[in-house]
Amino acid sequence: TFQKNGLWDKKMVPVWMNAKCLLMTVSQECVVNFLVSTRHTYVAQNTLAVVQVMYGVDDTYISVRYHHLIPKSHQLILLKLKYKKTEDNRLNIYIESNDPVISILSTSDFSRLEFKNEVIKEFPQDAIDAVEV
Repeated sequence: TFQKNGLWDKKMVPVWMNAKCLLMTVSQECVVNFLVSTRHTYVAQNTLAVVQVMYGVDDTYISVRYHHLIPKSHQLILLKLKYKKTEDNRLNIYIESNDPVISILSTSDFSRLEFKNEVIKEFPQDAIDAVEV
């Protein structure tokens, strides 16, 4: 999404993500969209979702929303997103899936994202559920 041809200049490969992890941190105020896929091929059981992170200075301007681009088939693949603002004014994005292969296929602004993939046992208690739209 950085170049005129619409392709990202980095090679995107499936990444073995932990089943429940701190996926990324958004470091500055911005609106960032990214594409999340489970299993990197089109099969009936995979998930493809676009995620929009809106992070503003005020807490009223913070939201994480996602939309499934491939219809879910009987909840075979779980995809759960949560977020939490940190004390140092960053936004942590958490993900949980029962499929260990999660790929970030594209992002609208990589400069504001820091990928983590840090294992967690539980979501933070005050983490907010992302909204499915």
